[in-house]
Amino acid sequence: MILHVTRHGETDYNAAERYAGSTDVPLNQIGLAQAAELARRLEGMEFDAVISSPMLRARQTADVVCAALGMKYGIYEEFAERNVGVYEGLTRGEVKERYPDLWNRRCTSLPDDAPDGGETLRQVCARIDGGMERLLREYRGGEILLICHGFAARAVHRYCRGLSFEEMAGFFLGNCEVVKYILEGSI
Repeated sequence: MILHVTRHGETDYNAAERYAGSTDVPLNQIGLAQAAELARRLEGMEFDAVISSPMLRARQTADVVCAALGMKYGIYEEFAERNVGVYEGLTRGEVKERYPDLWNRRCTSLPDDAPDGGETLRQVCARIDGGMERLLREYRGGEILLICHGFAARAVHRYCRGLSFEEMAGFFLGNCEVVKYILEGSI
């Protein structure tokens, strides 16, 4: 399988460097323009399927891209963004001020810890690994576009490259950037 992974366009939360997580925020005007530019860059490519996270910002990006490609997209719940609990809607500075103990223990980076009410690294990676296994079952040998989120893209990168939790931390995908993976033994 050939997998193209992109992150949704910009939101006001991205612009303000706020944790969005499972908060269903829409694209802003820049994000809509980024989605249109992504659609132009993908013009002429043929995908067997376009898959989106169920979250609004990913679906809005998929709407723009699929309108340009003349395709419909499927929704995979597995690729929703990580729930970061009490961090949602806050900037890093606000988190440090309101939740200094959580911040100091680096709970979002530890495999079995999370902000109160959030998903652990292990939990979210297991969910996304399940989504990857589903893609491989349903689209073996196909070429797929996946529209998801910053952390979800990091977890996909971990899966595709066989990385540890520590190794995955250095990967970052900007809004509407695309990375391509060729998954061995699947084409």
